[in-house]
Amino acid sequence: MRRLFVPARQILNARTVISGDEFHHLRHVLRLQAGDEVTLCDDQGQEHYGTVATLSPTSAEVTIRHTRPAQTSRVALTLGLGLLRGPKMDLVIEKVTELGVDRVVPFTSTFTVSRLPAERRGERLARWQRIAQSAAKQSGSKVPQFLVPQTFAQLCNFQSPDTTTILFYEQERRSTLKTFANDHSHLASLCIIVGPEGGFAPQEVEQAQRRGVHILGLGSQILRAETASIVAVALCRFLWDGAAIPPLPRR
Repeated sequence: MRRLFVPARQILNARTVISGDEFHHLRHVLRLQAGDEVTLCDDQGQEHYGTVATLSPTSAEVTIRHTRPAQTSRVALTLGLGLLRGPKMDLVIEKVTELGVDRVVPFTSTFTVSRLPAERRGERLARWQRIAQSAAKQSGSKVPQFLVPQTFAQLCNFQSPDTTTILFYEQERRSTLKTFANDHSHLASLCIIVGPEGGFAPQEVEQAQRRGVHILGLGSQILRAETASIVAVALCRFLWDGAAIPPLPRR
């Protein structure tokens, strides 16, 4: 797929210049030449379809023929993601970007194993952004918005009245995502919260309930935090965007 990422501010008068890592991908991975067609994804949820006009040793100029919004889902989906250790966090960000999550809010809680010093937040956010951009180019999804890491209390207070919020708790056995989806079939905005490696403390679950958060289980098995995050996003996309999936032909 000939997809590249470019910030929207760099597109002027239906033209843009590709340089740096994206130029390396264009020239040495995709091996594009002048006249080849390419799709550009920006950070505002737009896709631009154009043609490589000129190439130099360090950059390429692309002329844009038309622009359209990137594919969007019927439900705006936010993932509140308990901070995970490096490779696990990277894996979750890559996969939930492919699945079409709109926003990622990392947070710390009582049992968080990984901690992110304030002086490293900018570096880590930039890394997550690069991972998401690469995943979006591959999958055709848009790059999610990343918020700075928050505390669990800040995450609970962050929720807006028009957003339905779910917290997946490994000790919850009675309320399931399936029954919840049956009772809430039409949602405009959904936030799902998945804890870190250590899970949630009981008092945190009680705090979330007081804020109107729905506490649900993901099944009888105890999933790793990174697995639970990916599964939760995939299930929510299927349950609330499933009508967009064409049915399998009958045999």
